[in-house]
Amino acid sequence: MKLTKLIEERLPEKVVSLLRKIGKLSSQKGMTAYVVGGFVRDLLLGEPNLDIDIVVEGDGIAFAKELSKLWALDLTIHQRFLTATLHWNKLSELKFARIHHRKPKPSQAHIFKSPSSYMLKRLDIATARKERYLQPALLPEVEPATILEDLLRRDFSVNAMAICIAPDRFGELVDPTGGHKDLEIGMIRVLHEKSFVDDPTRIFRAVRYEQRFGFKIERKTMQLIRQAKEESLLTKLSRDRIKHELWRILQERNPAEPVKRLKELGIWAIVAPEIKVTKRRLMWLKRTSQWLFWFAENFPEKALEREWALLLTLLPNENSISSFCQSYQLSEREKESGFKLLKAMKRKTPKRPSSWICQLNPLPLESVLALAGMKADIEDLDWQRYLSCWRWVRPDVTGDDLKAHGIVGRPIAIGLQAALKAKVDKNASFEEQLKAALRKVRQFQGQKNKR
Repeated sequence: MKLTKLIEERLPEKVVSLLRKIGKLSSQKGMTAYVVGGFVRDLLLGEPNLDIDIVVEGDGIAFAKELSKLWALDLTIHQRFLTATLHWNKLSELKFARIHHRKPKPSQAHIFKSPSSYMLKRLDIATARKERYLQPALLPEVEPATILEDLLRRDFSVNAMAICIAPDRFGELVDPTGGHKDLEIGMIRVLHEKSFVDDPTRIFRAVRYEQRFGFKIERKTMQLIRQAKEESLLTKLSRDRIKHELWRILQERNPAEPVKRLKELGIWAIVAPEIKVTKRRLMWLKRTSQWLFWFAENFPEKALEREWALLLTLLPNENSISSFCQSYQLSEREKESGFKLLKAMKRKTPKRPSSWICQLNPLPLESVLALAGMKADIEDLDWQRYLSCWRWVRPDVTGDDLKAHGIVGRPIAIGLQAALKAKVDKNASFEEQLKAALRKVRQFQGQKNKR
């Protein structure tokens, strides 16, 4: 089956051009290149995805090194897995401009165009390979192979497709396991009976894909999942690998659905018994996810741990927070943010802007956004005002202004807090804020002198 027309219709023109160039360059090196996996799946589904994985029949690392030199890109090599990652940024652009300041020959002009113009940040390139699992649940040993052998080692049929990008075969679909048909009927199917024995993390991925696309896990595949659970194969995984899969689930557009499905399958009891999934907490999770998207749209420059904010809605008490943080080696900061959230949940919703600031500003953003999801829906105007305005307000009066009036030490903080309160509650001017600050400081000093 040829997908050339579909590629040209569904991908940006510059991305199609990039794929053609990679296919041509690989052929010139005596290799054959393919795009594989999720990129092919999402192209067929009409889902936007520019996370491109390239597999070459040949030496993928050597080919990646050639592209790195040609396009002045940074290169990360994973020798054990015969893979490499090309990525570009501002530094790469400067390197590219410096290296290719000379005008290229007409025959090379198409090659020396910087890949940054193709709207990609990274490109994964791998040698076609087959795997050997020496023990269940451990990472495999790999060795070079054909594209067919490479596809047959993958997790599910819908991910075991490739599109050839060689010039004479551009757009040709390679589908040895019937993945295209499974996409059409909405089915998640593993490729062999030992799939979950070799790699139990595939259980998480099966659930993730099922819920993301509204598919169904095939009957035999579901039997194999239950068998893997009964044989305690998930307990053989390292905590790092489990955490990686949990975080991927929480990165889904609607994380509540796979979280709920994992409970139905009894997976949480094995990998994270601290997590409590109830109808109420699933509602909190959904709303927190909405608040996180709202916040990201309004404050794209603010960094936060989205996954932890979502998990906080599923950890019911201090013991569960401590235990989860210890099991998955989370930081003391994350643990404390969970404790602070539990305390904040017991308080009534503030009324005055200054009360919002006083109660919530000491909390990390993850705790605040989890609290928003637990307390209110996305249309709540007070929460929107706090997150968009009140949390970031500072008084017009500064510490230097108070020092100019002879105030030093702790009274400065007390004065600034009074100035801020006057500003947000009464829309006070600078002069009014300063008066409020000085008045509060005098009160504090008077009380201190009486003691």
